[in-house]
Amino acid sequence: MAIPASYTETTIKYYLHDMLGAVATMLGWSPDGADYDEAVDEAIASYGVDDISAITGRDNVRKLRALARREVWRAVMQATTGHYDVTTDGASRNRSQMHVQAREQFDLADAACMSYGEDGYTISSVHISYTDDPYLSPNEGRGE
Repeated sequence: MAIPASYTETTIKYYLHDMLGAVATMLGWSPDGADYDEAVDEAIASYGVDDISAITGRDNVRKLRALARREVWRAVMQATTGHYDVTTDGASRNRSQMHVQAREQFDLADAACMSYGEDGYTISSVHISYTDDPYLSPNEGRGE
């Protein structure tokens, strides 16, 4: 199956839903509802356009998909923040595992976005030269 040449908001939601798979099922999310709206909006905003229809072509679509994966895992983390572990009558349910796994997937998706310049960091350097020693007292060694 070929990668789509473009997406609509609806088709990217279906992509994200299929990508989440069992996680979406456990959360009860549907691409037909509002469950993916914020992730899609954030991905489009992160891309730097106002309308998803402006994103076309293989490289641009791949960037959109990477951003959308990052944002949907962020949404899963937010949705599972309150999940906790329960142990009663010798049985346990580790609900927090979904949050931990969502965090790991978010980190992977975020790293993938870095190849598109989406790391959010800028590294630069500046040479600083002191003509006076800043550790001397005000009257000492100031070229006076």
